[in-house]
Amino acid sequence: MPGDPVPKGRPRVYRGHGVTPSRTRIAESRVRADFMAKYPDRVTLTGPVEVYAEFWKAKRGRPDLDNLVKLVIDALNGIAYVDDEQVKTLQAVQYEPDRIVKGRRPGTWRKRRPGDPYTRHGVQYEPHTYIRITPLPEWDPRKSTPTSTSTQLKEES
Repeated sequence: MPGDPVPKGRPRVYRGHGVTPSRTRIAESRVRADFMAKYPDRVTLTGPVEVYAEFWKAKRGRPDLDNLVKLVIDALNGIAYVDDEQVKTLQAVQYEPDRIVKGRRPGTWRKRRPGDPYTRHGVQYEPHTYIRITPLPEWDPRKSTPTSTSTQLKEES
């Protein structure tokens, strides 16, 4: 998904009712729309899933990784998987642009300024979010036998 990632906002409570901020609603709908456009023939997963997410940011600092992950997990609820309780494994990484960039003269370095290309360890990138959702296998004792498990035998004296 192109663009700088947006974090999940805190719901505000008005007269006893929680209201999701409009920025969060818009970001979630953008994630859903991008996911549905990229995977038009998708099948909503019903078993346990693993989610891997990379957030390539345009600036350092906020938003926090956990808020970015919450937005993605909630946005794909009911689309990629039936319910977010199916997420059993989660891996997430956020990449921020380098603080120091190459100067105009060869071999020189300087602090990043607005308008500089985004780089991570000197390699240029565009801010985006990458998400991979993988179904996890479920063990069914009727279909297979368990793999080697360590069994300790108790010695009797």
